[in-house]
Amino acid sequence: MDPFVLHVSDVPTLTGRAAVGAVAGLLAAVVMNIPMQRLPEGTAPPFVAAGALTGEGLAEVDPKLASGVHYAAGVLAGVVFTLVAVGLERVLPPRAALAGVGLRIAPHALAALVTFAFLVVFFAYLVLPVFGGEARERAGQVRRDWVVSASVYTVALVAFVVLLVAAL
Repeated sequence: MDPFVLHVSDVPTLTGRAAVGAVAGLLAAVVMNIPMQRLPEGTAPPFVAAGALTGEGLAEVDPKLASGVHYAAGVLAGVVFTLVAVGLERVLPPRAALAGVGLRIAPHALAALVTFAFLVVFFAYLVLPVFGGEARERAGQVRRDWVVSASVYTVALVAFVVLLVAAL
């Protein structure tokens, strides 16, 4: 092992790992804005989520609140991703890891799948139906656009976790 290369084990605490996940989640939420702004219903999910929290309709939701909910969810999902990966690292046998970074591939790949599935199911099948209202008639397109956005988020999240751990 190269003494000048830090590995994920060099982030010694669960808190340190969660902080990496939080920063990666925030950065991934920023990247996620790219497809959200280009898809027909891509910008609806943050407004739906904020509306579900406040009880307001899409037109009444404050754009700043919708943005805040979007970024807070990104940070939270990044932390959850990290905690799932750490949990899986403890139960899965050690196998392949990314060279120079030390992140084990299987736990992080599974954590990415869990994160993606959670994002899609939680929003598309819990938040969106609770919100109802004017989004109900557009729900199919909102869900499809959300799947694309959540895919971009998940890929960006994994990439940022790797880059942040490599930069430590």
